[in-house]
Amino acid sequence: MNNMKKASSYYRTKRRKIQNELELLGNWSSDDLETEPDTDCVIKPFSTEIPIAHDDQNLNSLYQINVENADSSLNTFHTQLHFLSPELSCNVINNIPIDVNSNTHINSKKESLEESIKQSLGQWAVNCNVPQNTFNKLLTILKFETPLTFLPKDCRTLLKSGSSKVLNIREVKPGKYYHFGLKKGIIKYSLVLPLSDHIKIAVGVDGLPISKSSSGQLWPILAYIMPYCSYVFPIGIYYGYQKPQDSNDFLYDFISEALELTTNGITINNKIKKVTLEVMCCDVPAKSFLLRVKGHSGFFSCTRCTHEGEYINHRVCFPYNAIAHKKRSHDDYVSMNNEEHHISPIISSIVLIPNINVTDLFSLDYMHLACLGVMKKLINLWLTNGPPNVRLSSLKIKKLSSSLNKIHNCITNDFVRKPRGIEEYPRYKATELRQLLLYTGPVVLKDILSDECYQNFMTLNIAMRILLSTDHSKYVGYAAKLLDYFVKTFEQMYGSHFVSHNVRSLLHLVDDYVKYGPLDNCSCFPFENYMKVLKQMIRKHDKPLQQIIKRYDEIYINDKIKFGNHDHNTFTVKKPDCFILTSAGEIVQIIEILSNSSVIIGKSFNSKSDMFEKPIKSSKLDIYVVNNLSENSMQWHISDIKKKIMIFNIDGKLLALPILK
Repeated sequence: MNNMKKASSYYRTKRRKIQNELELLGNWSSDDLETEPDTDCVIKPFSTEIPIAHDDQNLNSLYQINVENADSSLNTFHTQLHFLSPELSCNVINNIPIDVNSNTHINSKKESLEESIKQSLGQWAVNCNVPQNTFNKLLTILKFETPLTFLPKDCRTLLKSGSSKVLNIREVKPGKYYHFGLKKGIIKYSLVLPLSDHIKIAVGVDGLPISKSSSGQLWPILAYIMPYCSYVFPIGIYYGYQKPQDSNDFLYDFISEALELTTNGITINNKIKKVTLEVMCCDVPAKSFLLRVKGHSGFFSCTRCTHEGEYINHRVCFPYNAIAHKKRSHDDYVSMNNEEHHISPIISSIVLIPNINVTDLFSLDYMHLACLGVMKKLINLWLTNGPPNVRLSSLKIKKLSSSLNKIHNCITNDFVRKPRGIEEYPRYKATELRQLLLYTGPVVLKDILSDECYQNFMTLNIAMRILLSTDHSKYVGYAAKLLDYFVKTFEQMYGSHFVSHNVRSLLHLVDDYVKYGPLDNCSCFPFENYMKVLKQMIRKHDKPLQQIIKRYDEIYINDKIKFGNHDHNTFTVKKPDCFILTSAGEIVQIIEILSNSSVIIGKSFNSKSDMFEKPIKSSKLDIYVVNNLSENSMQWHISDIKKKIMIFNIDGKLLALPILK
C-alpha cells in the first residue's frame, strides 16, 4: 500500500509538470510561431485527444496504477513525456501541429536584444567615462530590480576588461612607458575611414602635467591618419615625475614600428597600403627634446636656418635681419655641421625612418608659435611690459574688455569659448587667442591701439588668414611679405629684445603652407584636444599609466566608431549661425531650411563694402561691411554656399568675417 501511494504521488508530480508545460505552450501567441511544419514532422498522438485534466481526481482516474505494473507504467509514462518534451523539433497540442523550432527563433531574438543592451551600456559607460563603482551600482539595480537578469554583476565583465595586471610596461628612465602601437591604431580606424592606398600619418608629442599637486607628468605619442584629424589615437605613453632622460629610448618602440610600416607597408583587406610619416607636430621644447638640439633660449635654436641669436637686456633674442640666412638641410643635421645647434653627440633616431627630411618633418606649429606665442606676447606688451608709447591706459583696457563682452551674442557655434575680459589673458586658452587673432581682434582693437600698432597687428592677422584658408593660395607670396613686414615693424615698435624665437620663426611659416597646405593640416590643435581625453581617463592618483591603458582597452573594444562630419561649420535659422556667403558673392541671412530638400530660403544684403583697404582690400579675403537687408526672400541650393559668415554688430555697423575652414 505504501509503495502504491509513493508511486501515485510520483506520477501526480510528473503530471503537473506536463500540465504546466502544455499550458505554457498554449499561451504562445501566433506571432511567435513559425510556419506550419511538414506532415512527416508532426508526431501522431497516442489517442485521438490529449486529455488535459485540471484536478487531482481526474488525474487519478486517468492513470490507475497497480504496484505490480509500476515498472511498465513508468516506462510508458517516460515514453509519453519524451514525445511531449520541448527538445523535439515539433509537437501537437489539441491536434494543432506546432513547430517548436520557434523556440530557437525566440531565443535568437532574445539573445540579440540582450547583446544590444549590453553593447549600448558599454558604449554609454565608455563615452561618458563612468567610474566602475558607479557602473556596478547601476548594474545591480538593473539586474535585481528589473527583468534584465542577464546582465553581469561586475562592469568589467560587460566591458570585457582584461586582467587587472598590465603587462608589457617598459622602463624608460626615470619612469615607465607603454606602447599601444601605430599599426593597431591604423587598423582600428581603417574599419570606418575611407583610406587611400597611401596612408599619411601625423604625429604629435608633448608633455602633460596630470595634477597641480604633483610633478607627475605624461608624455604621449599621439597620431592620426591625414586628413582625419578628429580621429586621434595613442601610439605610446610615458609616465614619470620627470620627462624621459633619453629621447631615443623614449622613441624606441615608435621608431621600430614606423620603420617596419614605412618599409613594408600595412595589409588591410588583403591589400598592401603604403605608409609614410608625413609630419610631427610639437612645441619648441618638445621638438628640442626629440631632436636633441638647442631650445628657444639657445643662440642657434632655429631648426630651419642658421640665424644666430643675441643676448640683449638679459634675454636671448633674434633681431630682424634682412639678409637671408643659410637654410638647414637634412644632411646638415645628420652630419652635425653646426655643432652649436646640437646638445648631444648622438642625433635623434628619427633619421632612421626612410624618406623623411628631418628639418621640415617637424612643423612650425602655429598654435604654439602664433597663438600662445606671438599673440599672447602682443597682449602682454599692450597691457604690461611694452614701451610707454604702446602701453594701454586703464581706461582703454576697460573699454577693450567691455567691447569683448558686448560681442558675446555674435560668436557662432564654431567656437567653444566666448570672449572674456582682456585682463584674463594670462589664463586664455589657445582657442581664445586664436579667436582674438583671427576674428575679434580686427573688430575690437580698431579704436584701442595706436594706428601703428593696429596696422602691425593687421599684417599678422591678414597673413595668418591667408595661411589658414583653403582658397587664398594665390596670396601666399604676399603673406610671406606681410610676415616679414610684421617682424621688422615689431622690432621697431617694441624693441629688438622682444623679438623672441617665436616671433622670428614667423618668417618660416610660409614654407609649411607650401608643403602641407593650410596650417591647420600640421598644427597641434587635434592633439591638444585629445590630451583632455587622456586626462579624463585618470580617476585616482595611484598608477595613472595603468588606468589609461585599461580605459583605452575598454574604449578600443566597446566604442563603435562612426565616420562622420565633425566640422562645427553648421547653419541654422537662428542668429548668429544663419549667415552665409554664396559662390556669387552674396551675403545671405537664412530664414528657412526646407526639410527633405537641398534648398534654403533667405534674404541677401543689398549693400556691401570693404572693411579696410590697406594693406589689402578686405573684399579679396571675403571680409565686408554689410547693410540694407532685402525684404524679398530668395532660394539658394546648398551647393551655392561657399562659406559661413560671422557678423559683428558694432554700434549699428555690421562687419562680416568668414569662418575659416
